Amino acid sequence: MNGIRPKRILKVLRAVEDRAPAPGEPAPVLATVVSLDGSVYSGAGAMALFVPGASDSPGSIPLEDFDGELRRQVEECSEEGKPRLAVLEIAEDDPILGYNLGRPGRVELLLEPVDSRLREALKGVREALLHGRPIVCEVEVEGPEIGRRALYDADHPAARECYEENSPELIENASGGQVRRSFLCPVRPAGKALIFGSGRDAVALAHHLDELGFTVAVADPRLGRLRTMSWNRDRRNRAALIEGGWEQARAAITPDADTAVVVMTHSYALDLETLQGALQSSASYVGQVGPEKRTRRLLAELSKLEVAPRSETFFSPAGLDIGAETPEEVALAIAAEIFTWRSGASPARSSGAAQPLSKSPGKARLPGLILAAGRGKRFRGGHKLSANLGDKPVLRHVVENALASRLDPVIVVLGASAQANLSAIEGVEDPRLRVVFNPLWEGGKASSIDVGLREVPYLAAGVVSLLGDMPMVKPWLINRVIEEFELSSKLTFPVFAGPGGLKKGYPTAFPRSLFGEIRKLTGDDTAMAAVREHWAEAVKIAVDEAWTQADVDTPEDLELLAAAQTRSESQDSH
Repeated sequence: MNGIRPKRILKVLRAVEDRAPAPGEPAPVLATVVSLDGSVYSGAGAMALFVPGASDSPGSIPLEDFDGELRRQVEECSEEGKPRLAVLEIAEDDPILGYNLGRPGRVELLLEPVDSRLREALKGVREALLHGRPIVCEVEVEGPEIGRRALYDADHPAARECYEENSPELIENASGGQVRRSFLCPVRPAGKALIFGSGRDAVALAHHLDELGFTVAVADPRLGRLRTMSWNRDRRNRAALIEGGWEQARAAITPDADTAVVVMTHSYALDLETLQGALQSSASYVGQVGPEKRTRRLLAELSKLEVAPRSETFFSPAGLDIGAETPEEVALAIAAEIFTWRSGASPARSSGAAQPLSKSPGKARLPGLILAAGRGKRFRGGHKLSANLGDKPVLRHVVENALASRLDPVIVVLGASAQANLSAIEGVEDPRLRVVFNPLWEGGKASSIDVGLREVPYLAAGVVSLLGDMPMVKPWLINRVIEEFELSSKLTFPVFAGPGGLKKGYPTAFPRSLFGEIRKLTGDDTAMAAVREHWAEAVKIAVDEAWTQADVDTPEDLELLAAAQTRSESQDSH
């Protein structure tokens, strides 16, 4: 999208249509940047509408905002009613048409009084942008027919090279002793975006892409989702809403090479169906939201159907690496990647047909967060985490269990009795182990979670939370939670039968999308508020081994755990 931005030019074209002067009023003047120092540059094609004696309105600039040669030239053009090529000397910081060009020099502006002829000539440009049709606009900027315009389709022989290179051109001819100069500018629509999903991330992505000028449609086959989610409350969005799946969306918005498809339903079955259609379409950008392992599983199933991504078209996980956490930030990362793709620049990374590679080799890692900063008031005669269970301190059991799982890194947050707890894990040699201190540990678990989340690698899809006083959470259970989280990308935790029904257990896998929500918590409410809020949508793993959920609050708890561990080891030996 070199030179001319669809969203901005549409505003100018709308203003041209709306600004018909009354009898006796000076005509508005359309200004187009043609060259800087005699050659085209990245800002060539930029347009603005100068309106003498009028206040600012979308797409127009009050002429009174300017002084000097530019104002004089515009006023003369308006009075004469004839187009002219104005040559202006500009300083580095001089704004031209609302742009700071960034360098001094001579700038050429085509000035045209707005009349019925110009309005008619520009209608084709506006229609092409509104319907997503790529064109090249030619205008004579010097010669006997100055202001004459012609529109070419992008594949026209006279325009193909200009459009493919996405760069404006100046063409000079001499005939009969006269010089004719024509300016060719590619008018490249922002493109189409087809989003599948109805969550906050989909709402935010639709808004971002609409603001960038894309023609946006959002689809979800789940009845009522598009009506009951936040679409109706968010009036910024002008996206077309399609209550249907891939086939309905494909029929409504025919995907072509200028189309970006983003799959973000957060349902494995729907993602599979949608991804199959998207990969078989002509879309040049197909983005899949979710962790790498889940995407690999999707592609493995699709490969059995002989469906695979085309080279340089599949982006997984979708979005540039900007450290996104919240749904709004994830949407911003995806919008930035789509804009980069559409502008012709090289995205930060793309994946080939065979492997939807992550942005770095470490993307598949999932960190663990062990909360071990509390005082443990009910434990008499010392600190519970440094008390021995068998031949090891309680905290050492927890750390070694975490390191025996797939967690990477393992972050331990210390606070109260930090020195004693450091001694408890002294000698544990593993490069994945990180120990941090929470100076605000007296404020409750929420502050320890916040300290720990700061240590989570920004590429990680989430974090697995463990408690420092639960030494019976074994590596097999941690790995089970990791596996389910990687498949679902949702809040994941074990559940077991308790006196009043199902009870939540540990460890808990939190997706990155909940980090912002968790960080708002205070005191000792910790992440349980987020768990209660998202209980219905969470992945729950039923476990019969309720002993894995035993914690240490009192010396008596420790004695019971020691006895249970001795019996278990005795049974295992037989």
